[in-house]
Amino acid sequence: MPLQRIGVGHVFNVLSMVVSALVESKRLKLAHEHVDMSVLWLFPQLVLVGIGEAFHFPGQVTFYYQQFPQSLRSTSTAMISMLIGIAFYLSTALIDQVRRSTDWLPDDINHGKVDNVYWMLVLFGGINFVYYLLCAAFYKYENV
Repeated sequence: MPLQRIGVGHVFNVLSMVVSALVESKRLKLAHEHVDMSVLWLFPQLVLVGIGEAFHFPGQVTFYYQQFPQSLRSTSTAMISMLIGIAFYLSTALIDQVRRSTDWLPDDINHGKVDNVYWMLVLFGGINFVYYLLCAAFYKYENV
């Protein structure tokens, strides 16, 4: 059951990136027409991210507590925080690489293609989700 919760979290996070890409495309179109856009357009993707996190992280904690030996359960909670920290560093490296190799993220966001960055994240998230499904399908639960 925890693996299913984690998978649902992945789906919601990828969906949030799809919505972010669509909203950013709309924002760029309106910005080029010199029309303001309400900040409330950020609401749908932020809600989806929140729902995704609400499934993903409790699912991870439950999975680790069920599958790790008693002596490592507190370590598993620390491991989740460490993985989040590593993910932040990797996202910074990814954005740095995008800035160096494309013109998607200039200093003036209205002249960039942030929607392409979101679509790239959708692609990476989809690949990650397929890999997760493969790992979850072959995982054998342990009664620790």
